Amino acid sequence: MMKRSAKTLLGILLVLGGIVVTPLPIPFGILMIVIGLSLLVTTVPKIRHWLKQLRHKYQQTSAGLNRLKPRLPAFARKLIEDTDPESP
Repeated sequence: MMKRSAKTLLGILLVLGGIVVTPLPIPFGILMIVIGLSLLVTTVPKIRHWLKQLRHKYQQTSAGLNRLKPRLPAFARKLIEDTDPESP
């Protein structure tokens, strides 16, 4: 339970910090958001469901993410697989 709470808190902090840092010239904020979402998707089912709906709504972007998946690090591949709207 403590590990899940810590992952959730860290995920929220990374997403919020990423939003704040995103306007800077170096795109470090986007990486922070992706890492935070990958933590949140594993611990909060509502976020996983929300991201699946979002990817279903924007299918062209979702297809682009699926094409990009093999070139991404493991945590980002897992995020894309977990939120794929066409997976069961």
